[in-house]
Amino acid sequence: MSYQLKKDYMSKIVRFLIAFISFLWPYFTFSVNTHLIQEVQSFEQNLKKTPLQSIDQEFLYYKKSEKYFLQLEKQKKYEEAYKLCVFRAKRWEKLGSLPDKEWAYVWYIHAFYQWYFFHDIQATRKLIFQKNKIRDFQFVDKSWILYSRILVEDGSYQEAIEWCTKGIDKVNQKGDVEVYLGLLTNLMNAKVKLNAPIKEITEVGEKLRKASINYKEKMFYFYVFTNLGEYYYRNHNFAKAREYYSQGVAVRLKHNLENLEADNMLASCFQKQGNYQASTNQYDELIKLFEKNSFVAYEKSKYYLHQADNFRQQKELKKSEVYIQKAANALGYQSVVDTYEGKKSDLLYWFDYRIRLSLEYGNLKKVQYFQLQADTLIDRMRKEHTEINSKLFWRENTHYFYEKAIEVSFKLKDVEKAFYFIEKSRAILLLDALKDLEANDQLPYEVKVRKQKIQFEIESMKEQLQKLNTKSGIYQQLNRKLLAYKDQLNNLIDSTEKVNPAYQKLKYNHHYISLKELQEKLKANDQSFLEYFVGNEAVYAISVTSAQVRLKKIALKSYLDAVNIYQKQLLTCRNTATKKEFNYLKKISYALYKHIFEPFQLPKGRVIVSHDNYFVSMASLLPDWRVSEFLIKDYSFSYAYSANVFFKNTNRVNIGRTKLLGVAPVNFDEKLGVAKLFNSDHTLEHIEKNYFTGTLLTYHKASKANFKKDIADYDIIQLFTHGKADSTESTIYFQDSVFSLNELQRLPQLQANLVVLSACQTNIGKNATGEGIMSFARGFANLDVPSTVSTLWSVDNNATYQITELFYKYLSDGYEKDIALQKAQLDYLRKPFNPNVPFYWSGIVLIGDSGKVVLFPKIWQYAIIGIGCLLFGLLAILAYKKLS
Repeated sequence: MSYQLKKDYMSKIVRFLIAFISFLWPYFTFSVNTHLIQEVQSFEQNLKKTPLQSIDQEFLYYKKSEKYFLQLEKQKKYEEAYKLCVFRAKRWEKLGSLPDKEWAYVWYIHAFYQWYFFHDIQATRKLIFQKNKIRDFQFVDKSWILYSRILVEDGSYQEAIEWCTKGIDKVNQKGDVEVYLGLLTNLMNAKVKLNAPIKEITEVGEKLRKASINYKEKMFYFYVFTNLGEYYYRNHNFAKAREYYSQGVAVRLKHNLENLEADNMLASCFQKQGNYQASTNQYDELIKLFEKNSFVAYEKSKYYLHQADNFRQQKELKKSEVYIQKAANALGYQSVVDTYEGKKSDLLYWFDYRIRLSLEYGNLKKVQYFQLQADTLIDRMRKEHTEINSKLFWRENTHYFYEKAIEVSFKLKDVEKAFYFIEKSRAILLLDALKDLEANDQLPYEVKVRKQKIQFEIESMKEQLQKLNTKSGIYQQLNRKLLAYKDQLNNLIDSTEKVNPAYQKLKYNHHYISLKELQEKLKANDQSFLEYFVGNEAVYAISVTSAQVRLKKIALKSYLDAVNIYQKQLLTCRNTATKKEFNYLKKISYALYKHIFEPFQLPKGRVIVSHDNYFVSMASLLPDWRVSEFLIKDYSFSYAYSANVFFKNTNRVNIGRTKLLGVAPVNFDEKLGVAKLFNSDHTLEHIEKNYFTGTLLTYHKASKANFKKDIADYDIIQLFTHGKADSTESTIYFQDSVFSLNELQRLPQLQANLVVLSACQTNIGKNATGEGIMSFARGFANLDVPSTVSTLWSVDNNATYQITELFYKYLSDGYEKDIALQKAQLDYLRKPFNPNVPFYWSGIVLIGDSGKVVLFPKIWQYAIIGIGCLLFGLLAILAYKKLS
């Protein structure tokens, strides 16, 4: 037999054997798998019959169970592996403890399965914190990676950053490389999602790259590129994103990794750049690939959603619908948001794609239904986030969602829903803070004090950290202490909510004022309400009176142009302005009036205005540019963060409390570099003399320490001082030092009903989209002060003194606060030699409750005291005569 014939013969035999074994293999593996599962079930049954033994004996059982567990995992019998996890966790929970690391591992594996294969985030979080296990451990293990990953998945980005930072600080980099790399990966991803500065992200990325480049598990090295790609993708630099995702794909192919995230996002970059066909083709290949592999269901949702959007863009709506449904199935969403416990941030993105597709069909009612469902989901997400940065991130990132919801309601002429969505788009965190303060009244005194003390310590440490070098040892030490205090606060809140249902009910009360309720309140107070929403594509405004509701859409560009031109001219046009300059101001004031006020035909009288991002002093607008009669002649204005906040504040006002704390430093420490405020003390003394009893802090007594010590005891707080604010920081000046907005936030809840900030720029600060200006006025609102008089720019001292004193005069005459301010400003305008230019008088505004504060002039106070003494004397005489 020739060599070639022998070779062909042997080849046939080999092929036959391979085919024969392939035929028999499934039966063999089925037999092996069945035998293994039966063996595990037998082990569990025997252990159920066995009472709990000593820790040493139970540890032997643990070792045996771990052997079974690893075999099940190897054969991809995940459901059986999970059941074994649950079984042994429940048994050893009764025991109390195993050696630390093994016990931690049991809970980690149980939690991992709950998250990875069932994606029940809340159940996973509970498992990881079962009996506070993580907090009790002095070592860092894989559960730290899992927990920080869950925080990222759930949108709690700031909490994830803090958790990773704490873990990295504790972990032994040389001994626990995988844990260290896992925490670095999650830290980098959380910073990317929170849109941290690129410098911070690349610093973490460089640490991850150096530590992972030679590590056996190349997945961590892969994440360096996907995280950087995601940063540029989120910032719409798709060319740069493609560059990093391509590097990620190269790493995947070189090291045979299963993760297709880089491929997914590379295809998405094509989509964002308008190349839908290329993106569709790539997603087809990816979907075929992962549907053959053991991908986790929720991960598949990303691919399905992107493919759905490709088909939507190409107007193949039926195909898009198929992939939208596949994504919903992958996420485990079954049309009920209230009970959904999966990945909420991904479900929110699903709603975004679902709404886009429904808009293509033109079914606006269906779109609105999905928008209401998404709004419920946003509420649930906000409740679960504990850090303000995470909350603010989602407030900003849901602003566009609310704009589209308002747009749909506008098209449907559904004013009720439009009002609801406008209200949900603004100052919700302030409303939450006020609900929390209200709920605190349900707490036992000692719990309330403890909670406040922890909160004050947290805010104090945050401020100290801002002044330190992040790489210094002191910073690391203080940061560890801060995280420990946050753990304490979260534990206290969790335990309080469990045992105090009244506290929980008030804190999470989701009732929002309806149009009908608003109209009833407006009718009772003879007021009108005007609210604006400034979006990315349009401005919407709604006016409400007791008899009528109007909803208008305003072109965004014309609105911004009118507002910006007016604000700029108003600040530059002063008493030295020429006639030409003043006439120009009047014309653009009239143009703005025609744009944002006249269309609503509000009746003359009291008006509440809720601005969005751009604060316009409505009193300074002109209904006729040829006549210098401003809106203030016929309207008294107050301003609100939202209707819900405004009317929540009115519920707690106590009429007649008039104990005054007045502050006027006059002279300031030289190191502060601010000018002397002549006559501020005289004005303050005159106010106190005529209208109040209380305390005056002037000159050296007007220190920051004295102010902080006394502030909680007073009903009305008046400050004559300097203020300074920009987009990053807000401060006011005392005689010896400055007082920051961060310091204000550390003060306890105040009993004051009115704070008058006669200082520059006290209503200026950082703008938080969806929340408003983070100013001193907003800071006092956070402390439950219902009314604040503040300033929009660097006001004139003389005008401020006059208007403030006149304001108190009209308050003492029994006028509402908005009318009192209106009359004070009109009186200022009528006085000879006072300039009528809006710069001098219209920058002083009332924010919040506009009701009355009953002030008795001193002469009446003395008269009442005298009458009281006289009556007491007469009663004493009568009693004496009766006894005689």
